[in-house]
Amino acid sequence: MTAQQHRRLRYTINVLPRLALSSLLLISSGLVYSQSLDLDTVLEQVINAYGGEENLHKLDSQIQEWAVVALMGNRHGSDVRTIRIPDQLKVELTYPGKTETRIINREASHVIYGAAPAKIAVQPQRDAMRLQLMRLYSPLVLRDRRDSLTLSAEGESCALSLVENDVSVDYLINTKNWHIEKVVGSLAINGSEMQFLTEYSNFTFRDGVLVHERENKFAAGVNTAVLQLRRITLDTDLEDTDFLPPEAIIRQPKQDRKDII
Repeated sequence: MTAQQHRRLRYTINVLPRLALSSLLLISSGLVYSQSLDLDTVLEQVINAYGGEENLHKLDSQIQEWAVVALMGNRHGSDVRTIRIPDQLKVELTYPGKTETRIINREASHVIYGAAPAKIAVQPQRDAMRLQLMRLYSPLVLRDRRDSLTLSAEGESCALSLVENDVSVDYLINTKNWHIEKVVGSLAINGSEMQFLTEYSNFTFRDGVLVHERENKFAAGVNTAVLQLRRITLDTDLEDTDFLPPEAIIRQPKQDRKDII
């Protein structure tokens, strides 16, 4: 068993709390099964399951609106994600009496708390934001990163693994339906490795694209939040200014502000 396979076994034991013991016993045979899987075939199967290449381009520019329940404190709020693939993301979190905006605009990362000025995101928050962006990679984005992917298997799931900017992400795929049902991210926090698991469920087609309507989040094995999809707008018209902090937008020349004026 390779070092990577040992790492996956540790992920399964420590991070995936709902995996049955019988599935653990199947990991060794699953690793053999992975040798019969071809990376290109897996990517093709996932793309087809999610609606095909033409439909999946609708995910390149989208807005997702989620209802959030933070389980610690039973706080109810909203999560609005504005996404332009592959490297622009704005997340607007709103709870009673609290707002937070996280922005990734290519190489730049900013965070805004309430009405305070934007701050440059620093570690480990910057990596956490990158992890959130990588969770949103569509099957087409994963195919674009084919040369950086590795393939293995865990029980009845196969896993595509990707490392970018020191952030490691595993996309766990159910080989019965080719849905991405779990995403596990690994970050270095205060000198220790910490895993973040998001479970996807309630899959349905929206405008020809397969999407999940429920997310269940874990941090170091602790269930932290549950999200329910309220609305998703695909193939929407977004501008670079949608991914700038407010004060940066103000400083743009008038002719570059377009419909923001």
